[in-house]
Amino acid sequence: MLLLVILLLWLFQELRPGLPPPSPQAEAGGVEVYFMPREGEAAKARLIALMDGAKESLDGAFYEFRDLEIAKALLRAKKRGVRIRLYGESDYRNDFRRYLVGGALGQQGETPRVPQAALRERIRPLSLDCEEIVGIPVCFDEREGFMHHKFLVVDGQTVWTGSTNMTWNAFARNNENSLLLPSSILAQGYAREFQALFTGTKEGLGTPITFSLEGGVPAEGTAYFSPKGGALGRKALLERLRASQQEILVAAFVLTDPEVVKALVQAQERGVRVQVLLESRNLKDSREEDLLRAGVEVRKDGNPYTLHHKVMLIDSTFVITGSYNFTARAWQVNNENLLILQSPALAERYREEILRLWQEGQPL
Repeated sequence: MLLLVILLLWLFQELRPGLPPPSPQAEAGGVEVYFMPREGEAAKARLIALMDGAKESLDGAFYEFRDLEIAKALLRAKKRGVRIRLYGESDYRNDFRRYLVGGALGQQGETPRVPQAALRERIRPLSLDCEEIVGIPVCFDEREGFMHHKFLVVDGQTVWTGSTNMTWNAFARNNENSLLLPSSILAQGYAREFQALFTGTKEGLGTPITFSLEGGVPAEGTAYFSPKGGALGRKALLERLRASQQEILVAAFVLTDPEVVKALVQAQERGVRVQVLLESRNLKDSREEDLLRAGVEVRKDGNPYTLHHKVMLIDSTFVITGSYNFTARAWQVNNENLLILQSPALAERYREEILRLWQEGQPL
């Protein structure tokens, strides 16, 4: 009788319609954030430590791959029996090959010199868009849009993501940000997105993931995935901008989405202080003239290399970051992940960094 009651209760829970999904439980262990280039060595060391500490799996979706130290960390994990899978942008297929093979050959420095014979010996085709490079399966996105992710899922428990490509240049020269998010809920969501991409669902699943972290730097928020879920992410971004009350700080590689620009202008018009820092070389594309006409303060960055952030900070509380540039392609075409985080402590870290870069910039 008791067994029958339990079964009926289970069926009731499973079949009742229209109920929202359960709220994620808060998980211990807070967010870690790193700003390149000044924290580039520490960031790379932390990333490599994650790889060296992996016990079961490493799933990485990387737009670019040009770093021998990271390649060697992946190879060490493989040697320990960790399952390694990589998904990359096809434009950089040769870099994945050269750096993984160069790492296997023990090469040093920034740029490996790998003979063609060594590549042929260590690369085995698996399918049209997948191959095994020194025993690591790597699949590539052959679509017209970019596979623009920069995330790593470790043991289904931790996510590393942000603006930073897996290149020595990104860690050593560019203005970038990377987040370590120790959340099994988030990691399993990223893992599902990775699995879809790796197995041929090129636009991903696009399922948002809501999570909460306690301890260290606490945070809660939602991750969105383009292009399948790009419209949802863009809607959440615009809603957050439209709800701003005091301050919006922007540090952006490029800014072309007209609705995002409009939301920034409208915020300025209702008394929100808006400051926008843009990458110098993309000023020909960014819509800074619309902002300047509305009285928004705009500066170009002072880094002789690249300001590669995709960051907005709202009311010293909300942080918007990820691989997602503020463009139409980011939500319509590219594979991207966009994080909208609520954390005053994390926001303070980002505010300090953006204002530091602002002081180095030049007014337009």
